Amino acid sequence: MKSTIVINSRFFNYFRKIKGKTMSLETISLEKKEKIAIIRLNRPKLLNAVNEQLVWDFQEATMDVKQDDLIKVVIITGAGRGFSAGADLSERNSSWRGSKDALLRGYKPFFENIINMPKPVIGAIAGPAAGIGAAIAMSCDLRVMSDDSYILSVFSNIALVPDGGLSWYLPKFMGFAKAYEHAIEAKKISAEDCLKYGIANKVVTKDELERVTLEWAHKLSKRSSQSLNHTKRLMRESLEVGYWNTFQNEAEIQNELTVSDQNREAVKAFLEKREPNFD
Repeated sequence: MKSTIVINSRFFNYFRKIKGKTMSLETISLEKKEKIAIIRLNRPKLLNAVNEQLVWDFQEATMDVKQDDLIKVVIITGAGRGFSAGADLSERNSSWRGSKDALLRGYKPFFENIINMPKPVIGAIAGPAAGIGAAIAMSCDLRVMSDDSYILSVFSNIALVPDGGLSWYLPKFMGFAKAYEHAIEAKKISAEDCLKYGIANKVVTKDELERVTLEWAHKLSKRSSQSLNHTKRLMRESLEVGYWNTFQNEAEIQNELTVSDQNREAVKAFLEKREPNFD
């Protein structure tokens, strides 16, 4: 029988109280279906604008799925009409001691969880992914976008610079000149253009977004977890190091994996002309 675990704020509060620690997930919903976790930014009335509570909740949710060995693929998406409109500029009385503190103490840990997640993270993006919401979308390993969605570095509209790593991501995909143009003019990068630049892996209608993303996640969840995990790490690291460093890292990891149970099962399945079973 297939099991579904839905973790909402009430359940998670109860669970954390048992452990001697109270945690509220009032701005995030975390759902686990079989081998897939769905993290949903859940402030739909405000287009999932990111306030301090969402930052803490997102840290907890991403850490939870990062440490859950039963989860093979993670989906990050937004509730309602959009992915995220960015930071909640109406928020007052936060604990941040300035923007640097917010980024390093608040945002950086969940970005680290996503980037270092030992499993693929798919962003399912509808409507706007703006400001810090754009950075969250770009931090995902893979992206499925609805045809009405867009990435927007909106910071120049309020006399700021891109943050959350967006100044790193956009030039990697678009090249310096186009990335700079879109950032300083706060121009939307449409889903169609995202596909052209390699930001989006797939563009679908809004009605198809959830189904297509889940189907892709299920397909990936059946593949070798060690291959998914180590390939992600190698390719992420390759963005920071040279060719021969990557070559060396590949050799060391390959040496470990060629004597693994998953490799033996995959080779056996290939010779027997069947699908491998990695469970």
